[in-house]
Amino acid sequence: MEVAGAGLTDESFWDDYWSSVRLPLQVDKSSGFLIARITDVFDRFLHGGGPLSVLEIGGAPGQYAAYVCNALGHAVTVLDNSPLGCAKARENFDLLGIRGDVIEGDLFQPPELPPFDAVFSLGLIEHFRDVTGVVRAHLDLLKPGGLLLLGAPNLVGINRFLLRRLSPSFLSAHRPEATHPSTWDAFEDELRLERLFREYLGGFDPAVFWRCESRRLSDRVLHQALRYLGRGLDQPGLRLLREPNGRYWSAYLMGVYRLGHSPQAEQMAP
Repeated sequence: MEVAGAGLTDESFWDDYWSSVRLPLQVDKSSGFLIARITDVFDRFLHGGGPLSVLEIGGAPGQYAAYVCNALGHAVTVLDNSPLGCAKARENFDLLGIRGDVIEGDLFQPPELPPFDAVFSLGLIEHFRDVTGVVRAHLDLLKPGGLLLLGAPNLVGINRFLLRRLSPSFLSAHRPEATHPSTWDAFEDELRLERLFREYLGGFDPAVFWRCESRRLSDRVLHQALRYLGRGLDQPGLRLLREPNGRYWSAYLMGVYRLGHSPQAEQMAP
């Protein structure tokens, strides 16, 4: 039997990942094309209705929670299992003047927490083999009628091909099937989620291939070419080339769901 909490990474992986992050860090519409599209989804579904309690899972160092707090006016909490990531998130909130909570804990054995109006994670579910189990753990922290927002890098199609060639060990920390539409169909059906939104975002984004492990000259040339292409596509005049989206090339997949029904959920829906 597969254990939902059996991930492809551990605390040490994330401690190492966050060790080089420079603070303060907060995303906004100018942070990049993909980030602008992700925050557009936040704007659409987390608007109005008074302050909400919003939990970000795996949220270190809190840059998206900071956006939800400062741009949308909600009370934010970050839950993460990386001690260093949590320390970074606390420092980040202090530097940004955000009165948010940062809790170090395991999603599958979390500390006692009140249920939240909205729960989100970005770039988390693809690190687990049992995607449905991970999403179910998100729902355990959500109020009936609350909103669940999920985002994950698209690791199929051209993205998977290039990552396998340039960064195979990095790819091994992810489950590419986690962003296949059939996987999302499966957890939506099993968990009886009401889908409000599910779309690919960001178009083709060469920034996905920021890491090159290969020593082959052809791969290093390819990596450099992708870097230059990314700089070009991020220019305002060329961003229209990133508007088309599809499962075989887009950078990101994002979904928004409602858990059950309540008057509050009706107010939160767009």
